[in-house]
Amino acid sequence: MSGTAEQHLPEPAPAPRRRRPPVLRIVLGLVLLVLLAWAAAVAVAGVQAGRALQRVADQVPRLEEQVRAEDWTGARERAVGVAEDAAAADRATSQLPYRLATAVPWVGDQLRAVAGGAQAAALLTEPLPGALGAVDQVLSRGLVSADRTVDVTGLQELTPIVVDYRSRIEQARTALHDGECPQVLSVISSRLDPVTAQLDEVSEPLRTATQVLPQLPALLGADGPRTYLVAFTNPAEVRPVQGIVGAYAYLSVEGGRITLTRTGTDNDLYAARADVSLVGREFADLYGQDAARVQNVTLGGSAEEAGVLTSSLVTDAGLPTPDVVVFVDPVGLGQLLGPEHPPLELGPFGDVATADLARILMYDAYVRFGTDQDARKAFLAATSAAAFEAVLSDGLSTAALDGAREAVDSGHLAGWSSRPQEQSALVAAGVAGALGEPRDGVAHVGLTGVVPSKLDYWVAPTFTLSPPCARAGTGTGSLSLTLANSVPAEVPAYVSNAAAPRAADRRTAVQTVSLWVAPWVGLEGVSVDGQPAAAAVDGEEGWRLVRVTVPVPPGTSVTVEWRFSGAAGALPRSVEGPTTATAPTVTTGGCTP
Repeated sequence: MSGTAEQHLPEPAPAPRRRRPPVLRIVLGLVLLVLLAWAAAVAVAGVQAGRALQRVADQVPRLEEQVRAEDWTGARERAVGVAEDAAAADRATSQLPYRLATAVPWVGDQLRAVAGGAQAAALLTEPLPGALGAVDQVLSRGLVSADRTVDVTGLQELTPIVVDYRSRIEQARTALHDGECPQVLSVISSRLDPVTAQLDEVSEPLRTATQVLPQLPALLGADGPRTYLVAFTNPAEVRPVQGIVGAYAYLSVEGGRITLTRTGTDNDLYAARADVSLVGREFADLYGQDAARVQNVTLGGSAEEAGVLTSSLVTDAGLPTPDVVVFVDPVGLGQLLGPEHPPLELGPFGDVATADLARILMYDAYVRFGTDQDARKAFLAATSAAAFEAVLSDGLSTAALDGAREAVDSGHLAGWSSRPQEQSALVAAGVAGALGEPRDGVAHVGLTGVVPSKLDYWVAPTFTLSPPCARAGTGTGSLSLTLANSVPAEVPAYVSNAAAPRAADRRTAVQTVSLWVAPWVGLEGVSVDGQPAAAAVDGEEGWRLVRVTVPVPPGTSVTVEWRFSGAAGALPRSVEGPTTATAPTVTTGGCTP
């Protein structure tokens, strides 16, 4: 030992536990609180949105009932509550916590779908009370008065509402489609999917309405008087656009007021000639100068060319040049009036139901007046004008609008305007009787009575479509048209085939059958009653035009068949036309492998 006392160092004290800085504890606590608040806010927002949307869903059927019953006051009051609930749902799903939660897997899918529904509901219901109020005011004044004056101001008031709704529906569709996802629960998607489908369905008609409505005031003479020519056609001597023009009426339209100013028959037009060059070289090459005559201004595939030619024809005859030409035949007049319309008093025929109007004008009148053609034509002109006046007197009733749509869809009513913007609107509305751009899956068929007769009244068309079984790839298909001639054993001489060399053939109708298909559809062949037939193949307005002429003897039928090949999706699956007195029937046969 050194003598020095050993020194023991004290054991080191255990290190004190590190304590989190107070600030970090506060931040973590705040984060937890925020997360809890966020979850609560999302839950509350979801509950609020769900309840608000449920109230909307509960009220909409009642609102629809009130609109159908034209209870505009009650509908407007209910619409206020519906709009408030939809806005509340939209606000709830627009809050920041809710929007952040949409990033959470699976949960976010449900929240986005609900938010899309809420946004769509708010977009569509916000202007609803005001729109219903405007409709109430316009309809309370009467869109069409007793003196056949259309409320042009009312139409102008409704136009911005329709334009606004078109924009809103597009935004609502986007919101709903953005929320679509396979992971969305069926309890949510089952509510939203039908709404999306309905909006998709009305989008195109509403787009058309926004094109048409702004043109209606000018068409109704808001900017000054307009001259309308109503060309009464007759499918008893059939043409691709209804039939030959047999009578006419002039209307003056100013400030919505419609006045019949003049009527006449084709006697006034026999010496006149239309300027065929006005409709282009292609048309002139196809139909020649025959189309310049009153009997043939409706010879082409489109009412647009017929309108131009008819306007030129009446001008050449010294009559006023029309701003608008309307083509309507006896079938169309009956459709416009509707089956519930009171009978029309038609002179020697007494009271005639609208269902019998076509028969009276296209056959019975020929029997009744026999060889007195002047009396028959005067009767046809007066009767057609009276029927059209009855249509105008009905105004814009639901029955009249339904009848107009039926007449337009079947080709028995068409219109043309000399003003390009108005014509574009008529085309968009489907009222122009235009072929339009070539399109997949459609065949258009027209008939032309080749010989001077009224036998076409008795010719009934029946189609059988055999499309390809597949919709993709290439395929083959066919379309057949059977024409049956049910003409009676005895007919007036004026009705019979005046060009027949033998008496036995005087009840034989002769038809040129015209088929328009897209030019990319391959034509494999044409046959008549199973035998190969020569056909003229041309083009018209971008379509392939195939024409073949066939006799249709009395009491028999003739079948024309076209065989196609090409892209399966392009081959005909539907057929339009012809505008015959007897409506065509279409059946779908077995598909072609």
